[in-house]
Amino acid sequence: VAVSPKALPSRVEEARKVGHMALSLVGEPVMYPRAAELITALHRRRVSTFLVTNGQFPDELERLPWITQLYVSIDAPDKEELKEVGRPLFKDYWERLRRSLELVKAKGSTQRTVARLTCLKGKSMEPAACAGFAELINLGNMDFVEVKGATPIWDESKSGLTKDMAPWHEEVVEFAQQLAKALPDY
Repeated sequence: VAVSPKALPSRVEEARKVGHMALSLVGEPVMYPRAAELITALHRRRVSTFLVTNGQFPDELERLPWITQLYVSIDAPDKEELKEVGRPLFKDYWERLRRSLELVKAKGSTQRTVARLTCLKGKSMEPAACAGFAELINLGNMDFVEVKGATPIWDESKSGLTKDMAPWHEEVVEFAQQLAKALPDY
């Protein structure tokens, strides 16, 4: 790695020490055959781990060691909408998501958990969706709830999703406030 001659040696050394590792971007991280081994090795080096799962692989999720912060993507408030927007691989996709949330709850307070909601305007952001999301969040007894809008990077011809479904920040805030009313314990 190239280092500027003006850089302070202490800052260069600090930058080379990894403190946090996110396991999320490409594919489903719980499906990597050596995911548990990687997480354990990172923790031995005192690196905090952040893992994002779609909740479709509960057996693999159950086998993972402790994770510093575990995110479960909840992309729809009900079975029908999840089938439409998630385009799941498995026929029992709804049961898999629910089982993953139950596993998260069973781990109790041993790790931080986050329900990550990626919202679509005209779909999962309707006021009626709050009850469904609240039920799933409570099923997992999640520590935190993260509400974000979808980013329009999809191929409209293949996905059925349009750029108009990407909400503005103000719309996400408004939906999050509605959701908070459905989650009085949060």
